[in-house]
This record gives sequence, structure tokens and C-alpha cells, in this order.
Amino acid sequence: MPELAPGDSERLLHFVAEAESFGGDHPFEGEFLTQLGRLIPADWIGYADRYGLPEGPGALETYYADGGPTTFARPGDEGFYSGMDWAAVMPAVEAEDCPILQRVRRGGYATFKISDFVGRRELYRTSSFKLLLEPYGLADSLELRLAIEPGEGKFTFDRGGRDFSARDLAVLDALNRHLVQLYRKSESRRRLREALALHESTQAAVVLLEAGHRVAFASTAASELLDGYFGENGVGLPDAVVSWLGERRRGATDEPLRVDVGGRSLVVELVDGALLLEEQQDLPRLTPREREILDLVAEGRTNAEIAERLWVSPVTVRKHLENVYAKLGVHTRTAAVALIGGRSRPSEDR
Repeated sequence: MPELAPGDSERLLHFVAEAESFGGDHPFEGEFLTQLGRLIPADWIGYADRYGLPEGPGALETYYADGGPTTFARPGDEGFYSGMDWAAVMPAVEAEDCPILQRVRRGGYATFKISDFVGRRELYRTSSFKLLLEPYGLADSLELRLAIEPGEGKFTFDRGGRDFSARDLAVLDALNRHLVQLYRKSESRRRLREALALHESTQAAVVLLEAGHRVAFASTAASELLDGYFGENGVGLPDAVVSWLGERRRGATDEPLRVDVGGRSLVVELVDGALLLEEQQDLPRLTPREREILDLVAEGRTNAEIAERLWVSPVTVRKHLENVYAKLGVHTRTAAVALIGGRSRPSEDR
């Protein structure tokens, strides 16, 4: 790979210094792609987020029929591929032993261009060329893949006429780690905004996670619960939580983490990259009949309906409910159902 010329080095330094100001809601959209196109001229420039081609019969057809990857095009390029039926084209490309698709599937977080691994004569015979490039006057494609989590991101540069050069690859290779850092910083800011909005609207005990189980944000309620149950002060997660997250990642468990201390329990659930923490009071054990009656109460059934359903008298139903109230320390059926976690709002006592 050739060294960058002094002029390219200066342009790269300027681009990296200003890159954070180019993007919009996403760091690689809009003006960012325009400025990137000044470093590497191309007929079409785009970025696909969470990119990854699925494998298996019909997988590509389904993938693109569902919308495919989230793609941002350089302003002015949005209509370039407007006539492309991706759901129809990609299965045709997949059906052929296409060297381009083979290279794409091998992945790797680096830069590559079609003209490096497919000769012109071979390229012209492929479905990739006939369906994806030739109709739009294109002859070469340059890709840069980023190692971002989850999944990966992909920049694509499509050009007609002359091939992309070794200089173009060198420019993107030099930008690679800066682009990854820019993406991660943008994600951290986005998650922090979400966390602050959540914190303002609720006192929920929530922990937002970054890659590697790092804590991006922990609400005050979550920090207090973690400290109270694990007694580990600091900015990281307790060892027990990290171990449980590892089991979740390996598929060894899909159950919430439950930590019992005295008469109370901490339940930790993983939802979309966030930990939701809830403290629960250990409740006295109900008999099977008491539980059965309370479940029917949660369905909205009256004492008379429950008695008819269970072939007992309404007096017996009421007696069971009184026992439930005494065990749970409540005075109404509504409170009993709420405490146990009923399925719906119960009717009033009748």
C-alpha cells in the first residue's frame, strides 16, 4: 500500500478534525458523505448501517424484500438506484457463483475494490456486473467495512470509467480507525441523550450498556440497587452481573438474573442493550386453590363467577380471598392482584 502524498495527508487531517460536525442524526449521513466524496471521487457514495448479508436459500430475497440494510446516500445520489428491484436482483446474483459476492461474504474489516480480485473479462460475465453495475454505467466498486457493534458498517463507492486506485484504498485505510471512533462517540452521545430523557420522565432503575459490558449510563435508582445488593462501588458492573451477561451471550440462559437478600429480591433483565432492575418483596406462599382463585380474580371474574367455575360456594371463595389478603398484607382484591402481578384489572368485590 503506497504512502499518502503530502496533499492527501493534509486533507485527511482536516477531514478528521471536522468530521464530527459533518453528520446529522447519524454520523455518516448527509454532509459527511459529501465531504468524503471530495477525498475519493465516485458516481455514488453510500453507507449501510448494521450491514450483513444473510445466508441460506431465499435469505437474500427475504432480506431485501424486508427493506435490506439501513442505507444513507450522498445528497444528490438518493435516486441513483431508484429503478433497482433489490428483492429480485440479489437472489439472481446469489444463484451464480459470483466472485464479488464470495468476496463480500468473506467480510473482514478492511478496504477492497472489485478491480483488485476480478479481471475485466471475468467481471463482464457476472450477474453482479450485468444487474448491479452495467445498467448504471458503473465499472468498479470500492468498499470499506467498519468493526462496529452490533454487526458492522459498510461504506460503498461506485464509479464508472477508470478503476479506483491504490491511493483511494490507502486513504480509506488511513481513515478506518477514525471512522470507528467517530461512530462509537456518536452512539455514546445518542445513548446518553436517551438515558437523560428516560431519567427525566421516570425514576426507573436502568443501566445502558456499551460494547464489552461497559456502563454508558446508570440511573440513580439503578446505582443504589446495585450497591445495595452487591456492595461493589465503582463505575463497572458487579462480577455476578457480568458473569450472567456472558451466559446470556453464549445462550446458556435466557432467564433474568435474580439475587435474593433477606426478604427481598433484585431481578435484572436485559432488554435491547439495557439492564432493567426491579426490586421485589418476597411474598408468602399461597395454596394452589388460593392462587387459582386469585388468577380468576385477575381475569375480572366476580366471586359468584369464580364459585360457579370451581364448583364451590361464594362464601368459600370469599373465605379464600380473606386468607390471601391476610397473607399479603392487603385489604382489597385490586391490591392483591397488583402485588402478585395479575393479568388484568379485577372487578370490584360483589
